Amino acid sequence: MKFTIVRSQFIEGLKSVQNIVGAKGSLAILQNVLLEANGDELKMTTTDLDISIKTSAKCETEESGATSLPVKLLFNSINKAAEGLVEVEVGEDEKASITAGSARFRMTGLPEKDFPRLPQDEDAYTYEIEGQTIKEMLRKTAYAASQDDTRRTLKGVLMSFKEQKLTMVATDGRRLALVEKEMEFPADAERDIVLPSKAVQELQRAINGEGKVKIRVQKSQVSFETANMRIYSKLMDDAYPNYVQVIPRSCKESITVDRQLLLDALERASVMTMDEAHSTKLIFEDNRLTVTSAVNDIGSASDEVPIKYAGDKIEIMFNPNYVMDPLKAIDDDEVKIELNDGHAPAVIKCSIPFLYVLMPLRIS
Repeated sequence: MKFTIVRSQFIEGLKSVQNIVGAKGSLAILQNVLLEANGDELKMTTTDLDISIKTSAKCETEESGATSLPVKLLFNSINKAAEGLVEVEVGEDEKASITAGSARFRMTGLPEKDFPRLPQDEDAYTYEIEGQTIKEMLRKTAYAASQDDTRRTLKGVLMSFKEQKLTMVATDGRRLALVEKEMEFPADAERDIVLPSKAVQELQRAINGEGKVKIRVQKSQVSFETANMRIYSKLMDDAYPNYVQVIPRSCKESITVDRQLLLDALERASVMTMDEAHSTKLIFEDNRLTVTSAVNDIGSASDEVPIKYAGDKIEIMFNPNYVMDPLKAIDDDEVKIELNDGHAPAVIKCSIPFLYVLMPLRIS
């Protein structure tokens, strides 16, 4: 195999596929990138057996072929070279000679036949949606997924294709983020899938421009195809919890507040919190919200925010980060906070089909 490629395009392709590669100690072939040169295209593929990523770049192929090379070593080598053309030549012994400007590199690869095969898309349900829509939906939900390894299913993001809409949900048991988007698909394509956290991260990285994403769903896997990349992922096989039952059916009080003013106040007040006492009290009164935090024997902080509210006084305690996370993901100037009292879950809403449910902390 022998091909020539522009360094910046080679680097961009390697950068987009190397994140899923396992650390040293995993199978050698799983630390490699599969390179396939043919005509004017170089395909680059990596896998950790659960997730696979494939991308391509323009090249000039003198001799078609394929091999796999250590992706971290290859990326670091090319990344250190000067901008210009990179020539890669691989012999039958899988030994690669790489020329990049004045630099010369040699490395030994593994044969293409040893590289795990990519999944096939046979009998897949296919959906199509704007890439930016997927990215925004993940931005508004993924932060609420669990970080606890013992709650495996909650580490994923639910994608529910039902009733002519895509619903995304993430929860860690203490909070829940949900967003919906109308889309068209056949009635027999209705189904729920749980996307693993690693696939969510790679999908957020991969979508960086305009254009549609094709989603192909099978029984145990899903693939996402953008203009220049394909991500394959195994699906989580555990059933996602019934999230509907944790969403309050109604709330007595509704408060309207400027999103940025509330975010700023929470950030100022949360300075006076510690890991063992990471809590902030919100006091809702007539057209005024007081945000306060205190740590025993150290100090306190408070701030006030004007609100639109004329109900009874409500005091409620939250982890401030859990309130700030959705405010950072929402684009509206104003948000609504719905409450029943200081002990029941709160709901944050905005102008789009989005809601965020947050359990309060106990006030001692």
